[in-house]
Amino acid sequence: MACALAVTGCATVQKVIPTAAWHKARVRNEGYSLLYHLISQDSDVAKIFIIKHADPSVVDVIKEIASACDQARKELDLFHEKDRHLSFEMANLPELEQKTRAAIQSTVTKQLLLSSGKTFERRLLFTQAESMNYAAHLAKVLHDQEDNPLRQEFLATLSQRCTTLHDRVIDLLK
Repeated sequence: MACALAVTGCATVQKVIPTAAWHKARVRNEGYSLLYHLISQDSDVAKIFIIKHADPSVVDVIKEIASACDQARKELDLFHEKDRHLSFEMANLPELEQKTRAAIQSTVTKQLLLSSGKTFERRLLFTQAESMNYAAHLAKVLHDQEDNPLRQEFLATLSQRCTTLHDRVIDLLK
């Protein structure tokens, strides 16, 4: 032991303890990563109408969801261009959660592609009700974590917009 101390001298091993600011930025970026991934997926939801058909009221709300999500994704891209510390690549979900989400997405995709008529419409509307509810709450929680006034305003507006779209979808499910 004395030899080891003599060889290493008085050097100590220091742990890097994350600061409160680092932790807050990490949590914020994890939230933005989840939001970015969700709205990126939902910005493509209306593409299903290339091969599937639905009542005009369903098509309209799904296209509105896709448009709102595409616009939100573009705004997030602009925020990232202005602030390179803002990251959308930090989901850090446990492996089992990632596999579960992938399995759900695969199952839902198959169900949508193999269904038609009212069954297809209900399944599609149900997926979007869940998605818009999650997006609204995620944007609200991110808003409460955000210090940047422009991003706070964006998140508040996005949360409200997703809530409105969620309610419209629910009305169609009645």
